[in-house]
Amino acid sequence: MPTNKRRRRLVTTTILAALTVGALAAGSTAAGAASVRPLRSVSVRDPLDTGDAIADLRSASVAVSRDRRYLTVSARFEQPTSPTSQNWWFGASLPRPGITWGLNTDPASTEWQRIAEFRADPVMGAYGYVAKYVSGTPRLVCRANASFDGTTYRLRFPVRCIDSPERLRFSAYAQLYHDSGEGIIGGDYAPDFGRFSGWLPLR
Repeated sequence: MPTNKRRRRLVTTTILAALTVGALAAGSTAAGAASVRPLRSVSVRDPLDTGDAIADLRSASVAVSRDRRYLTVSARFEQPTSPTSQNWWFGASLPRPGITWGLNTDPASTEWQRIAEFRADPVMGAYGYVAKYVSGTPRLVCRANASFDGTTYRLRFPVRCIDSPERLRFSAYAQLYHDSGEGIIGGDYAPDFGRFSGWLPLR
């Protein structure tokens, strides 16, 4: 135990300093934990159909990044194929084959206000974009980063591409062609036609 005033002051100062540092560290940790928001996502599933497995859309999702700045849409098929080598990703006429995520931000509407589309061909490889419907016609809003890891097809783009709404819901549609490049083999929705996923909060 300290036996004089000087030693008591030193001990008291040391204890206060230690307590202050500990409190700041704890506060910093708590603030850091609070600033790391959990990743949010919403997904839909579709039952195994009896058609061609190459165009059988099994699941799809939309996720928002932790900083709420980017959206990633994804989809899986029963039998995934490379979007850069197969003719069924190329087609011979419009509409182009690929995957479409129809985005809705209005609870009173059942329409797709915006779409995110995954497209590909043997020359260009995988690519994507976001479009907004204007008088029933899709108008390009921004490009999206497209990728395929052997299992999942993904597009990533800024939330501002869809005007940064408070929330959104979606449905997905897949359409691929026969290996000859002519004749559609797919036309599959997830969930069913006319239905949407649950709501994904974006803020």
